[in-house]
Amino acid sequence: MVTKLGSSGDGHTREFPAMLEEVRRVRQFAAGVVASHPCADEVLLAASELAANAVEHSTADRHGRIRVRVVHVADAVHIEVEDPGGAGAPQLGRGGQEATRGRGLLLVDNLSRDWGITHDRNRTRVWCEIGCACTGIPVMGEMAA
Repeated sequence: MVTKLGSSGDGHTREFPAMLEEVRRVRQFAAGVVASHPCADEVLLAASELAANAVEHSTADRHGRIRVRVVHVADAVHIEVEDPGGAGAPQLGRGGQEATRGRGLLLVDNLSRDWGITHDRNRTRVWCEIGCACTGIPVMGEMAA
């Protein structure tokens, strides 16, 4: 079950079950927010990576929740994913060419103009800003169901 938290000048926020199969719904939600936006592809990829990391590395079980926020700020789209925290703070992966894991934050780092982490034992929030060429706030799509 997806929980709608609404939208405002602060963007669109929604909660999702902390399950890897929900990453598809996170991507659909983000797509509904940034439809026709110049950097929509980058936003969808970053949102997917941040959501997958939150599910994979947090203490949330199948009954836990992650919160996703997408907001257009001047010349960027801000994406933020919050989860119930974990043992350690997220870190950039350093996997070799043959590694099949550990590249999510590295990808986010390369896609975004800035990103960061707020972490304590009860919560982890990872955010990024995808820079875009637009100077005004474009007409954003309707929130995906």
